[in-house]
Amino acid sequence: MKKTLAVLLAGILCAGMLAACGSSASTSSEPSPAEAGTAAEAGAGEGRTFTVGFDAEYPPYGFKDEGSGDYTGFDLEMAEELCKRRGWTLVKQPIDWDSKDMELGSGAIDCIWNGMTFTGREEEYTWSDPYVDNSIVIAVNADSDIQTPADLAGKIVVAQSGSSALTALTDDPGDGSNDENLALAASFGNLEEIADYNSAFMQMNAGVYDAIAVDIGVAQYQLAANEGKYRLLEQPISTEQYAIAFLKGNTELRDQVQETFNEMAADGTVLKIAQNYTDFNLPDMLIVGK
Repeated sequence: MKKTLAVLLAGILCAGMLAACGSSASTSSEPSPAEAGTAAEAGAGEGRTFTVGFDAEYPPYGFKDEGSGDYTGFDLEMAEELCKRRGWTLVKQPIDWDSKDMELGSGAIDCIWNGMTFTGREEEYTWSDPYVDNSIVIAVNADSDIQTPADLAGKIVVAQSGSSALTALTDDPGDGSNDENLALAASFGNLEEIADYNSAFMQMNAGVYDAIAVDIGVAQYQLAANEGKYRLLEQPISTEQYAIAFLKGNTELRDQVQETFNEMAADGTVLKIAQNYTDFNLPDMLIVGK
């Protein structure tokens, strides 16, 4: 009996030690599936894990720094500051942009915070207040003969799969509000999709594509990083706003994030972070904290 009791006590002790080890919060930028999968169950109080889903190839909002190898960007820097203020542990979770809704719906991520378009999607998610005004523009090679959207007739144009640029060229709300862009897209020789914009720009430079429909912040990054290779058409396709997307109905978490984000905007922190990305014109694109 004593031997049996001793074995049981040892088992309980080991289980307790394992549980204690397993409760340690991860600070890794690349969480394990187990860490990411508990995002929705982590609770909303101080000490929770806050898992942000983002496209790792979407500068300046989210990308991998070539020098440090860490994930960074305007939105991720804001998420880091927000988590510090709330006492949360930030998990930066790179996602396939086409799978963002599945990741959010499964609880693998708590929000999508990565240049996420609010305009036209108001009913699809529970949103933070918009914080950036963004335009969809056309990028071409510097030596291209394309000068205006009309010159895109018969050309091969590409946009990222699931992007707001692709939506701007393909969405038909049925009220005539997007007829001009639909007519523009119909004039193309072909409108193609690609997984990420880094590849799109490289392939356009190689002659695979004639033009790219892209968010202006991403376009500005490519122009700054590849001086003299690309240029933008003066006339944008459309304008839109960015916000943080939460699962539809998750107002509790949204309200907590919004509260702290408002504090960051009021004390100048959002503008200060945006000034790290002046090459992308981000300070001028802000609609909060100025």
